[in-house]
Amino acid sequence: MKNHTLRFALKFLCSAIAVAFAAQITVALADLRFGDHIRQIAPVFGVAIAIVLLGGYRYLAAVFVGALLPSAFEEQQYLLLFSMPFSVTLTAALAYRALALLEVELQMERIRDALCVIFVGLVLSTLLGALVQTLFLSRAWNLIVWDEFLHLFLTNWLSAAVGAIIVTPFILTWFKPAGFRLTGYQGVEVCLWFLALLTFGHVTFLNWAPTDTLLYPMELAIFPIMAWSAIRFGLRGASAGVLALALLAGWEIVAILSGTGNGMSQSPANVWIFVGIVSATSICLAAVMTELRMRESQILENETRLSAFTEALPDIAFVLTRTGKIRDIFAGSARIEANHRIVSAERAVGRNIADIFEPEVCRGFLDTIEKTILSNEIRKHEYSLMSADVGTHVFEARVTPMRRSVGGASSVVWVAYDISERKVAELAIRDRDRILRATARANNNLLTTQDVGQAVEAAMREVGQALDVERGFIFEISDRTHEAFQSFCIKHEWRVDESSPKMVGESLYQDSPLEEFCPGWYQILAAGRHIQIDGLRKERQSMDILRHFNSRSMLVVPMWMEGKLYGFFGVDHCSRAHEWSDGEIYAVRVLSTSLSGLILIREQEKLLRAAKETADAASSAKGEFLAIMSHEIRTPMNAIVGYTDLLAQTDLSEVQSEHAAIIKRSGRALLDLINNILDYSKIESRALELETGDFDLEQVVCESLESILVTAKSKGIKVDYDIDDAVQETYLGDAHRIRQVLLNLANNAVKFTESGEIIIRIEVQPSGEDLSYDRLHFEVKDTGCGIAKEKFERLFRAFSQVDSSTTRVYGGSGLGLIISKRLIERMDGRIWVESEVGVGSQFHFEIQLLRTDHEVRTRVPFDTANESDDSLEVSFAATYPLRLLLCEDDKDNRWVIRELLEMLGYRPNVVESGEDALEQLKHRAYDAVLMDVRLPGLSGLELTQAIRSGAEKIEKDDQYIIAVTAYAMNEDREKCLAAGMNDYIRKPVEIIELKDALRRASQSRSA
Repeated sequence: MKNHTLRFALKFLCSAIAVAFAAQITVALADLRFGDHIRQIAPVFGVAIAIVLLGGYRYLAAVFVGALLPSAFEEQQYLLLFSMPFSVTLTAALAYRALALLEVELQMERIRDALCVIFVGLVLSTLLGALVQTLFLSRAWNLIVWDEFLHLFLTNWLSAAVGAIIVTPFILTWFKPAGFRLTGYQGVEVCLWFLALLTFGHVTFLNWAPTDTLLYPMELAIFPIMAWSAIRFGLRGASAGVLALALLAGWEIVAILSGTGNGMSQSPANVWIFVGIVSATSICLAAVMTELRMRESQILENETRLSAFTEALPDIAFVLTRTGKIRDIFAGSARIEANHRIVSAERAVGRNIADIFEPEVCRGFLDTIEKTILSNEIRKHEYSLMSADVGTHVFEARVTPMRRSVGGASSVVWVAYDISERKVAELAIRDRDRILRATARANNNLLTTQDVGQAVEAAMREVGQALDVERGFIFEISDRTHEAFQSFCIKHEWRVDESSPKMVGESLYQDSPLEEFCPGWYQILAAGRHIQIDGLRKERQSMDILRHFNSRSMLVVPMWMEGKLYGFFGVDHCSRAHEWSDGEIYAVRVLSTSLSGLILIREQEKLLRAAKETADAASSAKGEFLAIMSHEIRTPMNAIVGYTDLLAQTDLSEVQSEHAAIIKRSGRALLDLINNILDYSKIESRALELETGDFDLEQVVCESLESILVTAKSKGIKVDYDIDDAVQETYLGDAHRIRQVLLNLANNAVKFTESGEIIIRIEVQPSGEDLSYDRLHFEVKDTGCGIAKEKFERLFRAFSQVDSSTTRVYGGSGLGLIISKRLIERMDGRIWVESEVGVGSQFHFEIQLLRTDHEVRTRVPFDTANESDDSLEVSFAATYPLRLLLCEDDKDNRWVIRELLEMLGYRPNVVESGEDALEQLKHRAYDAVLMDVRLPGLSGLELTQAIRSGAEKIEKDDQYIIAVTAYAMNEDREKCLAAGMNDYIRKPVEIIELKDALRRASQSRSA
């Protein structure tokens, strides 16, 4: 960085000195008749413009300082003092900007650049400087009156423009040192030119006068001398000659004006106009010559490249006329010419293609030439020629019309490429593609055909036809320990027709000793190598093997299964010898791999099918066992709970009522355990399916809290919920499973809380997903005993609790939380816990639910939502009158349900079997039938299906049927509804559920 700054400072100083020196020359050349204020010529403008063009705007300060120095200690008038610095600086800045906009190359090696530099960068830009300078001088003490402003302005412009034309090109062309070197002869020429310039220049300027006073106009001799420098020495010579001519003119004029020389009848301005014209002409001529030399150099370089390209051309090119006449030939070597029937290129030029090629080839040539000329587009033509070296060569020609500036094309350039090797490669690729397509079809057959034998035969047929072989076969090698005793057996075979010898079924190919018939094969195949016998080489061992297989040529590749040699796959020709190519070997190897995979997959499929059948049987047995166990447990539980409800309706003492409540709670606990086991079983077997429907979220929360109210009230625990206002009333989802999760968490909370409160909070979490969904955050908070953080990981394990002591104290199966976790995960949500020992716990879960626009119920207060309708009043039947038929095979359950119905005011008819129910329905109309599903003989489902199908003629075709069953799984409910039942009640029968079902039946009858 320091070196860069130092270099810039030195350049800045040198620039200022150069401008100051040029300004001093300007002062020295001032016209004494105008008091040293009007200059004859101002080279300071040329120096300043050149410095700024080369260095940029950052040298403007140096220009200003340099132009100021010569008059800084002489002038007293500020306008006179700053006239030159301001005009020079503005001129240089304008020239730089103008040439930058025009994108001019400062080397002036093109006539455009030279004209722009001279007339825009020098002549026009000095116009501004002359104007500024004239304004300054006109205002300075009124030294020059305003009437002479135009004369003064033109004088200043002439001096600035001529000074710039003389100096700026010299600096620009000589700035870079490279590119101009003189040899001995050129040095003599330069000396002669310079001597002629000095001589004629001295004579011209010494005797400067109007041409009518001279016998010969000597100034005309300057033009050829300057043209000499421009033509012979380029821009550097021309710019140097211009500078020398200007110095000579200045020398002579100074002598004349000082009175030491001859007098001068004309204004010095004419001299500088002459010098300016000569300078501009010389520079432009030099630029033209330089551009011509550059073009000649480029043409020469292009010709050299073309020659090198032609010599390196691997093919041949012709220039042909419309009639087929050969105008020129380009070829890299005599061999290339010979491939194209050209014995000698020199002799072929001028002849017609009909003299060289066959008539058919000529017709193709002429037709392509005609089409190319008419369409004026590039065309391609493919043809073949017989040559003397290797036979037929195939060529591809690229034919281009030779366009003319006037008229259409009459000739074409015919570039021919030898594509013989490409054609051979294309043929090989086509063969390979054909084989690969056949292999793909073979693989498809292997994947889509169920029967192994048919799949293998179809695959071998596809590849065999593509390879044009006569047989394909697979042999299995027996798995014995010692290699010498390996045997092989034919497993699969394909034959192109019946003429090919058959191997399947022949005893010769069943468990034959491999080493005896095919010596050395096992070692070769075990090493992963293939075996090919082409039948062309009459080796005894190979011929014996071919005779053993009734073959003439054979290709065999190993088949592997799970890293072990299974056998070998082979193809052969039975009628002819054949040399096997790499493509054929590759195709056979690929098919061998696919065949090995198929056989292995089919064997594994057998094992998997057997394992699946075993697993399905176990799963079915497990599901059936759980369903039966659930049914068998719920059936007596229905009697227990039912009798308990009936007892509760009688006049019991306080102790007896408590005993009845204990029995009912124990029964409910047992049912909850059964439900948890069933749910966990379905979750683990991935058989649990979520339901989707509209539901009221607040109602779900209230229903969840109802189950814990009695226990919470007995402990003095406050139960409440808080739903944020941003939460919508109704959503689309599985309300049953959300209720189940909330109930599990609430049960845990009331179980482990002795005092305080339990509260459920729901709020909407921000989500960047679909705006039609809400991400709801649920929190179940209690003030219970709390959980230590190190025991969190045990919470969501099956049959696990945080401490074995909690099981002894509080009981529980440990399934509630794991079921809740799996249900939340099925809803694409997450669940977690926060807790502090002695303070309480907060269980959180988040799920995403779709908002619905359906009309919703007005939310009811929590206390109202918790009211239960489990009373048994005779007036219920009067409100909802129904003719009822009860079909139940179990005596205890039949008695309990009948008692419940009678206590509600009904007088149901009771039957024990499906057949009895059917007889009743045929002779009497009932408003509703309460039917058990598992009945002796005709089941409840079969009876319902028979009624719905119309096979049984009953009083009411649309008989309302309510399923009353101990089958408690959701799929059991779906089976009942699918069979045609209208409603569903699980055992043990709850009074609330029974009354709700009867209400719906009554409403259905009214509708």
